[in-house]
Amino acid sequence: MTQYSFSAQLHKQILTQLLLLIGKNFKDKLSFKGGTCAYLFYNLPRLSLDLDFDILEHWSAEDLENLKTVIEKCCKVKDFYEKRFTIFFLLDYQLGAPNIKLELNKRVWQNNHYQDIWFLGVKMKIVDQETLLTNKIVALTDRKQTVSRDLFDVYYFLKMGFNLNPLLIEERTGKSIQEYLKLLPGFIEKHYTAKNILQGLGEVLDNEQKQWVKNDLIKEVIDEIQKIKI
Repeated sequence: MTQYSFSAQLHKQILTQLLLLIGKNFKDKLSFKGGTCAYLFYNLPRLSLDLDFDILEHWSAEDLENLKTVIEKCCKVKDFYEKRFTIFFLLDYQLGAPNIKLELNKRVWQNNHYQDIWFLGVKMKIVDQETLLTNKIVALTDRKQTVSRDLFDVYYFLKMGFNLNPLLIEERTGKSIQEYLKLLPGFIEKHYTAKNILQGLGEVLDNEQKQWVKNDLIKEVIDEIQKIKI
């Protein structure tokens, strides 16, 4: 049996191909978000392996079938499920390569903001900077299990000077921005340690980044949060 080693360049190529196909066919119904959006459009310095979208308009059974047809132009669907707020695909494009998680979020927050962009000749919607950072910083406390890439991304966005959307924080957490930022340092110190900080993150970083994350990320992101001026 032929074995393949992981190629970051090939993975990015497949993600880009999928994004263009989806953007071309669902440009008014979906908005691109998440780590790969940040990697492609906001210079996030880590590879992201998946694709995430918000559903902006009514999503029908016909839309879902059309999406499956689009996906199958470049990937095989290994798994699929639909829940109350989520449509999820697990995709395979090559033996030995990591699977691609493609997720569509049905629950769109009123204070999310989007912008139109052109990408390789295709017009599509993506989240703006404030929406990207705010949803990432809320994800630090909102997930059932903490994810280290959220902490890495929040640090990067804050260092880049992205702003928070106070209305979105209140909508998502029920807390004011002051209340939420006050609780964050303690939450981070409790849930992130040098022992778990590379879980789910180490495979998308180079060796120098891994060492910095293990030694410094937790302290650095807390410092950046405490610098935020309200």
